[in-house]
Amino acid sequence: MAEKLVKFYSDATALGGLKAKMRLAVLTNVPSASANSLPDSPENLRKFADAMLELKKEFK
Repeated sequence: MAEKLVKFYSDATALGGLKAKMRLAVLTNVPSASANSLPDSPENLRKFADAMLELKKEFK
């Protein structure tokens, strides 16, 4: 399953709470409820990693 994608949502919540979690959903076009049904494909992991880099800039 998508354990790594779900972890990105946990990391986003730890970084900036609900606002960061929602921002991750916007940046990736993947709602948190759907993250566990997507594969941990290289494309998805790259999309989430890039979004997390953006979140880290926004939620210093």
